[in-house]
Amino acid sequence: MKRCFAALAAWLLCAPANACPELDALAKRYGITFGGFLAPISAVKLPAFSKTGDLLHLRLPSPEFVSDGFRHKVVYDTSTAKAWILRTGGFLGVRQWYGPVDAGDAKLENCRAEAEKVVPPIHKS
Repeated sequence: MKRCFAALAAWLLCAPANACPELDALAKRYGITFGGFLAPISAVKLPAFSKTGDLLHLRLPSPEFVSDGFRHKVVYDTSTAKAWILRTGGFLGVRQWYGPVDAGDAKLENCRAEAEKVVPPIHKS
């Protein structure tokens, strides 16, 4: 039994790292894991994005074998350098926004290659 536990722990620690070190640093600073947050982050009903910047949607990696864990997406506002975190999943299936959190000196724009850029809808009149 101890060997199985040790093998599982080693496998967890060897999970593939995100290709964006700036995003990894943000996740580490706030302790964002599939189990939740290690640092307190304020919950909000809806994020207050600026109207001038690009919004970058950056997915945080999560272990595939944890079916009831949380999934997190960071939505980064390039004009304010603030990030909002969308938590989904979990045992009861939540969908909750948190933030804003300060991205600090982390240049999340460098993660643009992995980002899903959101284009605002075009309204026809």
